[in-house]
Amino acid sequence: MYGQPSRVGDDPSVVYAKSARGLGHLYSAPKIIAVVAGVFALAACGTGESVTPTAESSSPVVATSSTVACTSTRTHEPRNSDEKYLTAEIAKIQFPAGTCLFMVNTGKALDKPDTLHVTVHLDVAASTRPDDLRPAATDIAHLLKKTEVGQRISVVDINNWGTAKPKYRTLLTDENFQEHPWNGTPSEEAEMAIWKIVDP
Repeated sequence: MYGQPSRVGDDPSVVYAKSARGLGHLYSAPKIIAVVAGVFALAACGTGESVTPTAESSSPVVATSSTVACTSTRTHEPRNSDEKYLTAEIAKIQFPAGTCLFMVNTGKALDKPDTLHVTVHLDVAASTRPDDLRPAATDIAHLLKKTEVGQRISVVDINNWGTAKPKYRTLLTDENFQEHPWNGTPSEEAEMAIWKIVDP
């Protein structure tokens, strides 16, 4: 794995990047501040209405009641231009109700310092296992491939650490992002199978 970030303690602002040789370093995202609602989080959250998946979006319905909404009231300031850019781009995805973008971290992949290791923190309160994130993760991967930094991304992690009370700590990862087209081929099922479940 190029630079598998893992969570340190319960603070999502601190990430531990571990190299393939077992060495690593800590890097800290900016302090997470409490706000009534984050601009990016609001833009990326489902509306709370029933959503039917379409060919354009593979994300499943994780909530169909208007009473189910995003649980996080925190946001953070992107540390760099890549985080700011990717946060704004991922916020454009029409996630189903109950699925929200919490924040995006980027760092250098330790084994390939010229490439990016992207970690997307979701807030999916209804999720009980990492497999629930596969469709949303696949939608995110499709978008990342098309961004202006897509050719520089080598590793993508998707987790559910943005929810107020996570039910699991494991996450999804694509350790070879450049080797996968992420364009819908050969099938939606094959793409979702690319994601590996890892325990940080």
